[in-house]
Amino acid sequence: MQINISNTEKYFLHNESIEETGNLTIDLPDTTKVFYEVVRVVKGKGLFLEEHLDRLHKSVMLSNLNCIDINSIKANIRRLLNVNYVEEKNIKLNFYCQNERQELYAFFVESHYPSNQMYQTGVKVELLPIERHNPNVKLENPHLRGSADKAICLSQTHEMLLVNSQGFITEGSRSNFFAVFGNKLVTPPSQQVLEGITRKMVIKLAHENYIMLEERPIHTSEISEMDGAFITGTSSKVLPIAKIANHTFAAIPETTRIMMKLYDELMIKSLTSDI
Repeated sequence: MQINISNTEKYFLHNESIEETGNLTIDLPDTTKVFYEVVRVVKGKGLFLEEHLDRLHKSVMLSNLNCIDINSIKANIRRLLNVNYVEEKNIKLNFYCQNERQELYAFFVESHYPSNQMYQTGVKVELLPIERHNPNVKLENPHLRGSADKAICLSQTHEMLLVNSQGFITEGSRSNFFAVFGNKLVTPPSQQVLEGITRKMVIKLAHENYIMLEERPIHTSEISEMDGAFITGTSSKVLPIAKIANHTFAAIPETTRIMMKLYDELMIKSLTSDI
């Protein structure tokens, strides 16, 4: 397994040291568990950084590895963001243990965000029969990532929705999935998916704004019964879906547009506070 650090930004973080970026490649045995997070940085601040680090801590603990010092990591990431200011870009955190040695890298990555047109009209997604094992642990999964990227390229679609062996939609290859039935949001159960931070915020916003929300399995046979759907993610935010496989939605439901607005407002609030 290789981890390539892009040289598009001047600095990266290695453990507690801020170093100048080169074309650095980290070679790891294929059996190495690499935990990771991707954080959106806007105007030099990490969006929901606290929540991302909590999930990193949870992933490591669920894998029965030594605890990591989240407070120290947070302080060092803030140092990196101060010396390497960006207007808007994603930063990736890679944490791994090798021969009882813990290593942390935080570095900027090439970031692609949906266009305004995509938010207005929605995107097309396809179905991919593949499952994420132990979904509550956020680990690098080259097989899943490679299979999804190949399918996205071949079908010229925006994202792949993962479908398990029973025909239930679990999540996107790099996003979470919400279906809209009337005025109600439905999303797969937390224990069956990799719980995205954006997903967590959308669920919180729905409860706070008295929008009906249900967590339950969603079968592919229900797609034709949906009034709409959207995906959530660090780069996607709340992104409406116009078409799933061969089924096209007539319009983007008002409930989806409300969630888009609420999430954008939450982003602004989060970035103007001391996070």
